[in-house]
Order: sequence, then structure tokens, then C-alpha cells
Amino acid sequence: MKYVRQTRWVIVAVFIFLTICMPVFAQEGAGAGSDPGLGVGYAGESSGQKNVSLQEQVSIREQTTARVLECGPDEACNATSLREMVTSRNQVYQAETNGAVPPVNVTGMAVYAFRAAAPLTGASSPDLVRLAEEINGSVQNAVQYEAQMRSQNAFMVFLFGGDQASADAIMQHVIQNRVRIEEMNRLIDGCGCDPETAAILREQVQVMELEQARFEELAAAEKAKRGLFGIFG
Repeated sequence: MKYVRQTRWVIVAVFIFLTICMPVFAQEGAGAGSDPGLGVGYAGESSGQKNVSLQEQVSIREQTTARVLECGPDEACNATSLREMVTSRNQVYQAETNGAVPPVNVTGMAVYAFRAAAPLTGASSPDLVRLAEEINGSVQNAVQYEAQMRSQNAFMVFLFGGDQASADAIMQHVIQNRVRIEEMNRLIDGCGCDPETAAILREQVQVMELEQARFEELAAAEKAKRGLFGIFG
């Protein structure tokens, strides 16, 4: 009888122990099972972030490469490159003419600069290049009239005065080119260029302006040559 009671107490103790401890073991087991999953979750998120970062880097490199490829062999991709190209071409012109750059080369230099700056001037590029080319063509014609004036016989000039027709033609070119130059300045102001690029282009426009001033002075001097018969006529 005593043995039976002891057995019952043992069974009761085991039952109580299992009732209290089993939920704890179950929670620990669940926690242990969830840790690997949590670790996998974080690893997956970290891997995803790395993939996104890598994609962004590849995209940036592709965009940079595309921008570089947009610049042809005779085009500048930045202001520093543009300055170097313009300086190099100017040195070539000066070497060919012993330092005295003729008017056609002056405007030709401007055309070269605006073509080289095409990737930097955005939507303004076609109009800037066109206007520079028009001024260059106009200057070529004006130079021909200048040559005619300079080739006159001095005695004939003394008698009949200067070449009024050539002087008038040169002045027409000057007037038209000044309108073009004004438009070029407006386009440079609105091109969205970086300050250094805009400064380089304005330098070219200023050189063309000076050339128009020279032509204007030349034409005025020619028209002032009235000649002997012009004075008394």
C-alpha cells in the first residue's frame, strides 16, 4: 500500500513537471527555429540592397559612357577641352600666317569653336553654328570688296575718289552681321552653358564684333575719298 502511494506521488510530480516545463521548451524551440529564418531574411534584404546598388553603379557608368560617346573627335565634352581645342587651332592659324591672322581665319576660328562646343550648348547649338557660318561667309565676301578697294589705281582714286560701291557693299555686310551677332549673344545667354563655356564663346563673338568694326572703319574711309572731281563736281 505504501508502495502504491509513492508511485502515485511520482506520477503526479512527473505530470506537474511536464505541465510546467513543456511550454517553455516549445517556446525555445520556436525561437530557435525562427532565428535561421530571420537570418535568411536579413541576408536576403542585404543581398537585394547590394543588387540595387550595383545596378545603380552600372547605370551611372552607362550614362557617363553615353555622354562621352556623344562627343565626336572634333567636339568638346567640357569647357577645358573646348579651351584647349580653340587654343590649338588658333596657334595653327598664327603659324600659317606668321602671327597676322586674316579676317577669314578669324571668323573661321569662330565657326570651329561653335562646332566644337555643340555638345555643350544644347538646343542652341544648331542656330549658333548656323549664324557663325553665315558671318564667316559674309566676311569672305566683304574681304573681296576690301581687295577691290585696295587694288585701285592711286591716280584714279585721286581724280575720282574711292570705290563707293564696294564701301556700300561692305557696310551692308556689317549691318547684317551685327544683327547675327546680337542673336548669337542672346542664344549664348539662354543656352544653359556652364560659365567657362559661355565665356569662351563670347570671346569668339567679341572677335567677330571687332572685325565688323574694322570693316566699318574701312568702308567709312573709302567713302571719304571723294577725289578731285568729287570735290569740285
